[in-house]
Amino acid sequence: MKKSLFAAVAAFMFAGGSAVAADLPAKAPYYKAPPAAYYNWSGFYIGVHAGVAWADVDWGNVSLTGEPVRTSDQSWLAGGHVGYNYQIGSIVFGVEGTISGTDLSDTFKSKVNPAVTYTSEIDWIATAAARLGVAWDRSLIYVKGGGAWAHLTTSGLNPPIADAFSLDGTRSGWVVGGGVEFLVTNNFVFGVEYNHIDLGSFDRSGTTKLGLGFTIKDIDTTIDSVVARASWKFGGPLVARY
Repeated sequence: MKKSLFAAVAAFMFAGGSAVAADLPAKAPYYKAPPAAYYNWSGFYIGVHAGVAWADVDWGNVSLTGEPVRTSDQSWLAGGHVGYNYQIGSIVFGVEGTISGTDLSDTFKSKVNPAVTYTSEIDWIATAAARLGVAWDRSLIYVKGGGAWAHLTTSGLNPPIADAFSLDGTRSGWVVGGGVEFLVTNNFVFGVEYNHIDLGSFDRSGTTKLGLGFTIKDIDTTIDSVVARASWKFGGPLVARY
C-alpha cells in the first residue's frame, strides 16, 4: 500500500513539473553585435598629383655686372608618386618618392646695364621622404621630411654684343611638408599636400660665348608647392576591431 502511494505521488510530481516547464517562456537567443571595422592603411600605393609651385632663386652676386640677382616665379607642377605605408594602431609610418615636371622661369633685368638680362629656370623636381601620420577611420593626416633634387638652369644674355651664357645642373637639398588624405573607396585615396624645398647655397662659374670668364656667388633656391593627389592603394581590406 505504501509503495503504491509513493509511486502515485512521484508520478503526479513528474507530470506537474513537466507541465510547468512547458509553460515557461523560451529564452531568447543571445545576439552579439558584429565587431567595428577600420581601414588598414598598410600597403603599397601609386598615384599622380598636380597643383601649383613657387620658386625663389637669389644670386648673391654675378661678376659680369657686379650685382645681386633675384628671380621669383609661380607655375604649374604635375607628376607621379609611389610609396609604402605601415600602420600600428592609429599611427602610420611610410616612405614615398615623387617626380614632378614644372616650368618655373623668371628673368631679371640688370640695374647696372639694362641691356643685360639674367634668367633662372627649374624644369623638374624629385623628392624621397619619410612620412609619419595619424589615421582615424578613412582619414589620415601626416607630416613628411627627406631629400630633394631639382634641375636648375642659370643663364644670361647681352644682345648688343651678341654674348650669352647658360649653366645647368641638378641641385640637391631637403624637403619638409605635410598633408591630409581621405579614403574614397577601399583602394582609391584622394589628398592635398604642401611641400617646402630648400636647395641650399652654391656657386657657379663659366665662360660666355665671347670668352668672358664669370662667377655667380651664393645661389639660394627655395621651392614651395601645393598639390592635389590621387592614389591607388593595393590590398588593404577593412580589418575587424574586436
